[in-house]
Amino acid sequence: MKEKKIGFFGTGLMGYPMAERLFRLGYNIEVYNRTYEKTGGLQKLGIKAHSNPAELISEAEIIISMLADFNAIRQTLLNENAKLFNGKTLLQMSTVGVKENIEIEKTVRENGGRFLEAPVLGSIPQVKEGTLIIMTGGEKELHEELKPLLDDLGEKVVYAGGTGKAAAMKLSLNQLIASLTAAFSTSLGLVREHGVDVDLFMDILRNSALYAPTFDKKLNRMLERNFENPNFPLKHLLKDVNLILNETGQAGIKSEVVQSVKEIVQRGLAMGLDEEDYSSLYNAVHIPKKI
Repeated sequence: MKEKKIGFFGTGLMGYPMAERLFRLGYNIEVYNRTYEKTGGLQKLGIKAHSNPAELISEAEIIISMLADFNAIRQTLLNENAKLFNGKTLLQMSTVGVKENIEIEKTVRENGGRFLEAPVLGSIPQVKEGTLIIMTGGEKELHEELKPLLDDLGEKVVYAGGTGKAAAMKLSLNQLIASLTAAFSTSLGLVREHGVDVDLFMDILRNSALYAPTFDKKLNRMLERNFENPNFPLKHLLKDVNLILNETGQAGIKSEVVQSVKEIVQRGLAMGLDEEDYSSLYNAVHIPKKI
């Protein structure tokens, strides 16, 4: 597997450390990013960066996508470049909708390529530690073939079933990220406004069935209202919430809770929090008092 040339597309917050990790583990990897300048750090490590996506698709045997969204995938990989997928494999790791992954697979297969979706759960620290949770959807044989590569990125690699099932699982998990963050922000704001000891509140919460580890993960950021250096910015949460609303709508699932979270996220973006960590949702719930 390591001798095969990998073309890695999308070196953003997650893609950059993923590409770096694979390179340090001895994979034959080259990269492309729509903003070429963002590949500078990887180039200093010795990773070749391409300014032309077609060139990298042509040269690689395995193409990994960590592009920002479906539009980026469509514009970079599924335009006139789609015909270059003959005999190649696309490992699609970006978070997109169920039907979007099915559409990507259809285009890749029509052009003689193979496809596996593999969205991830985790952020930058888990990438660096190799402890991502990775869900795959598509042909079971291709899952088994690519599993050694995925095992080098994650500590848990699970096969969800046919194409679209991993995307559905990923969006279901991200729905919990959004809703739990909004719910915890509300509770934390309430106890703080009433002068309740936060440590006491957290002690009770940790010892109850209501606890989720993400609460402690984001607690200090919320208490300090410090949301710099995000692992996942708030603007990306809005993208995922919109995907979730689209999927729940198509499935006939009532989504008033998610719609409310979307409104909170949009308020956060209007407050200028788009590039801040998604836990900045707290500032859009427990709005800071003006001095």
